[in-house]
Amino acid sequence: RGSLALATVAALELTVIEQTLHARHRPPPGVQHAERPERLTAARKALEDSRVRTCWRAAGAAQYSHEAALRAIAQVHTAEMLDEVQRLSRAHGGGFDSDTYCAPGSWEAQLDGASAWMEATALAGAGFGPALSLCRPAGHHATRSSSMGFGLINFAAVAVRAYIGAQPEARVAILDWDVHYGNGVADIFKDEPRVRYCSLHEAGGFPGSGMDEADRGPCDNLLRLPLPRGSGGEEFHAALRGKALPFLLGELAAGWAAPSLLLICAGFDALEGDPLATMTMRPEDFRTAMKTIVAEFNMPREHIALGLEGGYNLDPEFGMPAALVAACDALLLG
Repeated sequence: RGSLALATVAALELTVIEQTLHARHRPPPGVQHAERPERLTAARKALEDSRVRTCWRAAGAAQYSHEAALRAIAQVHTAEMLDEVQRLSRAHGGGFDSDTYCAPGSWEAQLDGASAWMEATALAGAGFGPALSLCRPAGHHATRSSSMGFGLINFAAVAVRAYIGAQPEARVAILDWDVHYGNGVADIFKDEPRVRYCSLHEAGGFPGSGMDEADRGPCDNLLRLPLPRGSGGEEFHAALRGKALPFLLGELAAGWAAPSLLLICAGFDALEGDPLATMTMRPEDFRTAMKTIVAEFNMPREHIALGLEGGYNLDPEFGMPAALVAACDALLLG
């Protein structure tokens, strides 16, 4: 039986849903910006060059078409917000603030990204994971009514809302390990008892909130875990193992049914050398994190989906690409 179990794990492959239109969302000519198409180019190359078994799909297929994505997006964001994103995209681009740009092709890229997140989430929710949505930009800051923090659309919220809309009895756990607090996801689901959200983030970083660990929200379904500036793997793992995973998956989740889906908002900007933070994690710390999720907290691999959020150090050995590979490798092989 042991050999059969090992063979089953070894035969697993990661379904990667790729936002093929992502390059339409790009900074204005001549502008240096951390959120750029090269991020996905580097991530794809790292996965292709690794031992991670992958099955690649283009976003926007079948029931996850752009039309379906638009319907799902409209369930999360206000019509006024979406009108503004479309207007800027069609009017040759613009910006929502100093960080968040909109390019002439951004609207189509957002539909493509939402499609990818929706498909990866649905696959894992049905037990056909693990799955990864390889998309940009990071969307977890976007609120119901505002694009912000690089994100035009909140991909994670759109995907989870679509999933629980199709599966009303489902329960979803969202683990956000991006270095920045996902204020948008938390706000969108603070009144949704079928969803639990936990964020591990650098204290004092963008957007400047998420500092009160004791505030669990009106449905007791939010956990914010700010980590001191400069924290590394030791501090991260202590919070993950001692607080985050018990809240989402373990014994501290009293009255909370076992989730059929764990969605990881997988930002890798807590890595040492990332230009947008001061934390000092290493790629192997994300391997350890995934092992903890699967081995210690017994979350089935087939019910785990990841969606790329931040991560702006593109060094192939120490940056986001290496950390993504480490996490995915541990997800498949332990």
